[in-house]
Amino acid sequence: MSNFEFLIILFIFNFSSFLIIFFRSLLKKSPRLLIKYLFLPILLTLPLSLFLQSNLSISDISSRQLIANILILFWCLKSFSTYNSLKKILLNDLLDGLRESILRKEFLKIIWSLLKVSSIQFICFSSLFSINYLSGYSELKILDILGIFVCIFGIIIELLSERELKVSSNNKSKIVTTGPWSFVRHPNLVGIFFVFLGVQMLALNAVGSDWSLLGLFFLSFIIFKGLLPKTENNLNLKYSEYSKYMETVPKFFTLKLK
Repeated sequence: MSNFEFLIILFIFNFSSFLIIFFRSLLKKSPRLLIKYLFLPILLTLPLSLFLQSNLSISDISSRQLIANILILFWCLKSFSTYNSLKKILLNDLLDGLRESILRKEFLKIIWSLLKVSSIQFICFSSLFSINYLSGYSELKILDILGIFVCIFGIIIELLSERELKVSSNNKSKIVTTGPWSFVRHPNLVGIFFVFLGVQMLALNAVGSDWSLLGLFFLSFIIFKGLLPKTENNLNLKYSEYSKYMETVPKFFTLKLK
């Protein structure tokens, strides 16, 4: 089985899973279901990719591959109870378009919209799929170890950021400025970026995985050019003190990157 055939099978399965979640959400008349389980198709695609690799004798399962899958498995499971505001921003235009298409009964347009979202999601996780095809030598190299630390560092940042949000959840009239939020304005986005950067570093030691760099570039574009501006605009509208917060705390790092 070629890499292209491998990816096509995974994509069809991923898209089919996304369709099921959408129609389930439609039957329940609850867009929250789609928002909550946005990354469930990726989670379901992981065991399929391992099954194909093992049963078709594509390559041996390596320690690099197992570690990468465990890290993304944990991240996907965590996403079911977190990132609701970020996922709403990501899906806002989609949901508005779907509502209009459903009212007009434009079924082909609905399928096309879902196909685009599923494709974007699949591309963003391309580093993991490249590892699951030809994972390379089982022995971990320096880049692998560094990638594991970077990924775990990102997860830790996310967990600390989410903890501060939960602690401050009772006071929704003020922005969160404690913990990681006192160092950067978007520690949750920083954490997500480091998670995928770490997995990409693991993927670089897989065979023929250079193409998967496209996923990291695509994800970076979504975070820095999509999520961040929309998030800051929403926060500026919601909190009068956010403009002052922007003046004292940098976007991502301790350098004053405005």
